[in-house]
Amino acid sequence: MTSRPSPPLSEDFADGIAAASTLIQKFTYPLLRLDEKKLPVVFASCVFLRVEDKVYLVTAAHALRRNPTGLWTRGKKCLFEISGRATVSRGDLIDHFDIGSVRIDDHVVQEQGIEVIPWSNLSSVVEVSNPHSRAICGFPVSMNKQAKSLERSTNRLTCKCYTYFGFAEYQGDFSSFGKSSTVHVGLDYLSGVDDRGRSLSSPPSPRGISGGGAWLVPDLHQSNLIFLEGIFIECHPVGKPRYAFSTRLEHVLDFVSQTHNE
Repeated sequence: MTSRPSPPLSEDFADGIAAASTLIQKFTYPLLRLDEKKLPVVFASCVFLRVEDKVYLVTAAHALRRNPTGLWTRGKKCLFEISGRATVSRGDLIDHFDIGSVRIDDHVVQEQGIEVIPWSNLSSVVEVSNPHSRAICGFPVSMNKQAKSLERSTNRLTCKCYTYFGFAEYQGDFSSFGKSSTVHVGLDYLSGVDDRGRSLSSPPSPRGISGGGAWLVPDLHQSNLIFLEGIFIECHPVGKPRYAFSTRLEHVLDFVSQTHNE
């Protein structure tokens, strides 16, 4: 599977970006907590993966450390509280691995209609030569402030999901950010797409999309082909280029399998 060189993403690939973003956002979930008034607040993002024969909510470890209990996400018709055994990675001073997971019961997956990412959409099942683009996706805090997203008469929350795209080739330096090319995926992210497929000239701050997926989109002319490549953990949004880092999927799967089988 190959892709061709191209002009800037936002100019010639708007339709492909919008189509790929729609698929990616289907698998992306918000993480919420309740404030002192018992009203929901978005603070991070997550995806659901099947590891061996079990389903796990996977996110960034720092999101779970700050909110170890009282986690909520969206379900088929309303928000539901997440329960289950949680594990988080550990670092000496800074956790550059930064992965956390929660075991989800099968009946919850069925009852809430959770979109578990299929194996066919994992990067581990494909070999890609010269991919065109990558993306990270989640729920920015700045675009999901309670005052605007919560309908107080019904307590219904409208969460807005955004996808940030960039070329597949990472031009930055891993080591200067404490990262490694064998453990992490780097991205110089450019244009953003909101939950309605609209392109954004100025992407909102990525704070809050921690724990969302990092996706490989080999060819934006075949935007139905998207592959989860990792879990987004860190960004450096000031200046240009804007850098984002994700922990590679193979390490995420190993971590989930090992820590939940201890």
